[in-house]
Amino acid sequence: MVELKGLMVNRLIVLLQIFIFPAYFYVWMNTEPMKSVTLDGFFFWGTNPLSGTPEAVILRGIAPLIFALPFSLVSLVKATRVASSYELMWRALGKVRIDTKIFYMVNAIFCLFFLILPIGAPLISVFGAFFAVKLILYAFGVKKNVPTFLVVIPGLFLAAIPLMITIAFFVEYSQVFVPIWDIWTGYAPIFYGVVLCLACAIAIGNFLMLLREGASQVSYKKEIADRIGLIIKLFLFGGILALFAFVDKWSLNGLSIFIINIIAVALSVFETFVRWRKQMMKETGSGGRIMVILFIAVNFFVKYMARPEIAITIIVALSACIFFALFIVAYKYATDEALFE
Repeated sequence: MVELKGLMVNRLIVLLQIFIFPAYFYVWMNTEPMKSVTLDGFFFWGTNPLSGTPEAVILRGIAPLIFALPFSLVSLVKATRVASSYELMWRALGKVRIDTKIFYMVNAIFCLFFLILPIGAPLISVFGAFFAVKLILYAFGVKKNVPTFLVVIPGLFLAAIPLMITIAFFVEYSQVFVPIWDIWTGYAPIFYGVVLCLACAIAIGNFLMLLREGASQVSYKKEIADRIGLIIKLFLFGGILALFAFVDKWSLNGLSIFIINIIAVALSVFETFVRWRKQMMKETGSGGRIMVILFIAVNFFVKYMARPEIAITIIVALSACIFFALFIVAYKYATDEALFE
């Protein structure tokens, strides 16, 4: 029943992906930085013949769909394999607690939608066009020995618009990517602060769970103990987030978050040391805990850096890369038919 429930959740996530990517790209292409984008950079040798309504239709209507096509097609055609990948990735994290898994997932989601896709989507979609053609052929039963021309010719047509936009984007670099980076740097401290609150809640909650394990006279099953710990951490997260929002006014330099950081790091280091001495590290997963400690510790140095957004971006990207790497490995070994043999 547990496995069935997990499979249903993974299937639901894959189903949502089919619609999330087109919606995301449509919103993204209609944000303020993107409204200034034109195709003039592509037609650098002369006048832009698509200026006006045709250009607006391409950039605001067709482009988001083409950008989303590779991602949505993978979710649609390879739904079973993607869902299995999530399940394998969840298992690959082993005995790491669910809250720590959520920590990695949140970092990965923000990194994907605020950094990777806005900057890399046009270029990804150029190569993704050929992959999309293979997926379409795969969906119609053409799985092996696919003639090259069946992939290249339709792929060139699909890649035409993203190639135009990619060239235009890079020609108009200052008008496109600089505003995107400015948006990220503007909201990165707030996002980092929210995830920092989650990390602190996890660290303090893990210490409280250690105390409960040592003092409890009742032997709980692992599932019940994990649920108790999750509830405790949810309350801690809500409390710390409230302090960060209403007392520190979303500032990483606030006194409340600074004190909580010190407490969280101290308790987490102490808990890790105790579990290591008692050889309990394998029971709760050590790798995930260390990343959480590093994530919290970075905040002690961010305020003294000339470019704090760089440090925030690096630590967020690092934790996101762990999540992405696990997914890629899980997809490789996911139980489904072989991909394009």
